[in-house]
Amino acid sequence: MNPKVFISYSWHPKENKIRVQQLAERLMDDGVDVVLDIWSLKDGQDKYVFMEKMVEDPDIKKVLVICNKDYAEKADNRKGGVGTESTIMSDEIYSKAEQTSFFP
Repeated sequence: MNPKVFISYSWHPKENKIRVQQLAERLMDDGVDVVLDIWSLKDGQDKYVFMEKMVEDPDIKKVLVICNKDYAEKADNRKGGVGTESTIMSDEIYSKAEQTSFFP
C-alpha cells in the first residue's frame, strides 16, 4: 500500500498554490497517495470538516505543511483555512498524534 499524505498550504500567493500542486504531482509520480484540497474537496462540502478529517484520518500517515509568509500569518492569526488547519494540527500535535506525523 502506498503511503498517504495530506498537504496543508496557503493558496497565496498564486505561485505558491501552483508549486504545491506541482509538488503533489511529483509525489504521486513517486507512488505517494496525495490528498490535496483542490483535488479532493468537492463543491458544497464543508471545508472545515474536510480539514479536520484530513488531519485526524488514521490512513494519512503524514501531513506536509508547506510554510510561507502568508501561511505563517494566517496560522498565527487563525485566519481562513490555514488558521483552521493549524488549530486542528496544534491540538493533534500536543494531545493526540505522534509529533512525527507533521512535516513543515
